[in-house]
Amino acid sequence: MNLQEKMNLKNKIEKVLHTPYNYRGGRLEFAIVFDYHVSEELLSGQAKELIKLLRTIRYSRSKDGNVIYEDIFRSARLNIIKWISDDRIIKEVSSMGLVQMGKCFEDYGEYKEEHRTDKSLDLLTRQLKMFYARSKLIFLITDGSYIIKSQEETDKNLLPFLGHKLIYVNL
Repeated sequence: MNLQEKMNLKNKIEKVLHTPYNYRGGRLEFAIVFDYHVSEELLSGQAKELIKLLRTIRYSRSKDGNVIYEDIFRSARLNIIKWISDDRIIKEVSSMGLVQMGKCFEDYGEYKEEHRTDKSLDLLTRQLKMFYARSKLIFLITDGSYIIKSQEETDKNLLPFLGHKLIYVNL
């Protein structure tokens, strides 16, 4: 990512965090979806840059006129979603350190035959809506090689709140 892309991504993250009724302090929970159609090197590199960027974000909130800056990603709960195919979506809880070291991609080779370009965004958004509704941020790292079978179904899944939390990180 170049400097402009990092600033745009950071602004999107700030916008999501400051959306009314989204994050009110306390322990943050967020998710990263990795599209396994993308090569392991690109996924790993993009994940490292994303985690590095997240560690620079300080959340500010005002209580009785006092501005408090918190390092909210220090103790955040990170959910990893490995989007291999429509039939195989693997969900794990991990730490930002393991993602930064690339340890969460050790099983990438096991699913080499299952990587498909005909993955449906409809099914992924349905899974995200069902299982990750309490995540305050959701990143989708992809090259855009998915399909949308039904735009109406995808839009329905993004409502009422998933659409405000989902941030696309295109490669």
